[in-house]
Amino acid sequence: MSQNQVSLLLGLLCAFFLGCSCDTPGGNKVLVLLDNLAMQQSYSIFFNELKARGHKLTFHAADDPSLTLTEYGEYLYDHLIIFAPTVEEFGGLVDVPSILDFIDEGHNVLLAADSTVSDPLREIATECGVEFDEEGSYVLDHFHSMSSNIDIADHTTVSIATDPQTTLLVPVITGNKKITERKPILFKGIAQTINAASGLNVAILRGYDTTYSANPDQSIKEGLHGRIGKDTILVSALQARNNARVVISGSILLFSDRFFTSSSDNQYFTNELSKWVLKERGILNAGNVTHHRVGESEPPLMYRINDDIIYSVNIQEYDGQNWIPFQSENVQLEFTMLDPYVRIFLKPDQSGRFSVNFTIPDVYGVFSFKVDYHQIGYSSLSLKTTQSVRPFRHDEYERFIKTATPYYTSSISMVVGVFVLFVFLLFTK
Repeated sequence: MSQNQVSLLLGLLCAFFLGCSCDTPGGNKVLVLLDNLAMQQSYSIFFNELKARGHKLTFHAADDPSLTLTEYGEYLYDHLIIFAPTVEEFGGLVDVPSILDFIDEGHNVLLAADSTVSDPLREIATECGVEFDEEGSYVLDHFHSMSSNIDIADHTTVSIATDPQTTLLVPVITGNKKITERKPILFKGIAQTINAASGLNVAILRGYDTTYSANPDQSIKEGLHGRIGKDTILVSALQARNNARVVISGSILLFSDRFFTSSSDNQYFTNELSKWVLKERGILNAGNVTHHRVGESEPPLMYRINDDIIYSVNIQEYDGQNWIPFQSENVQLEFTMLDPYVRIFLKPDQSGRFSVNFTIPDVYGVFSFKVDYHQIGYSSLSLKTTQSVRPFRHDEYERFIKTATPYYTSSISMVVGVFVLFVFLLFTK
């Protein structure tokens, strides 16, 4: 092989690995649906940030008749961004059921609306546990409105400070930037309500005590729609049981160049949101599960009741670029047979190795080691290993059991009594 051929081969290999380095665990193919393609200019900063992180964006009008999510039974995209609040009907082979199927298959959706949110977007949001307010309503706050060169005295543009009062502070979703370093977030749009009882929906950004939802063209009595104070949710997230992620924003302007270039923290906030929903962060991976008796290194064919055993597992977290050791104090192990007989916290070390020692209960049967980890913002972990537990064999019991002393005594006394009776009957008339 000549030197030129070697150089060409090395160049191709470098290009291959550089291309692969941009991939994330959730994939990087993104379909962006817009009300019209001219919107790319108004949201160029946000889209350029996604491209800079290695995502491949495909732009279409939401009513494009050539739209499709699948080809030959395979999905063409990993993620879907819907910036089309006024679309009345999706084009091509895309409709509300197909988008819901897209989520059911583990893919991710970023949906942004405004006060004119259409029925298809409402239906998607409802299926994801979110209900938008009535059409024409806005989030209003006369004490935290944005009165600047953007919208003079416009109380529909609300300035939200990212503090514990208005955010849920989920760092894995909203980023690790300190509150004291943040600027307010500008929001102009519609409020929403989430199904908090499901445990899958979480409020990311909410209003102040002075915030409410109403139609500004109507009187307070006529236009108020029931969302008052901190119940006025602006941005929410859903992490489904299949680890699909959905972020729903009541404001499409939240992602706009117009708000990015103002004195706000919208660019940082939306950038962190997009990292989470596109699965660049908060992804957990578990492996190298081991269990064995204390003092041994290999698992036995079956355990014996009252054995002291060690269980351990490696858990890693994807931080956007690399897999790093995961650190948490609330990962639990269950040793279960129908019901858990042992439930105990795993202890992590600096390398992400979680382990624990425990004693098998005095019950035999088919048991399972189970780790079910569900934490807001992180992908779920579900690990299960089945192992049999047997009782003592006949030659494994203790030769003398202290608790059985009364029974030993009664047996010996009976033998002595029989012997005395035998002697008495044998040697007396």
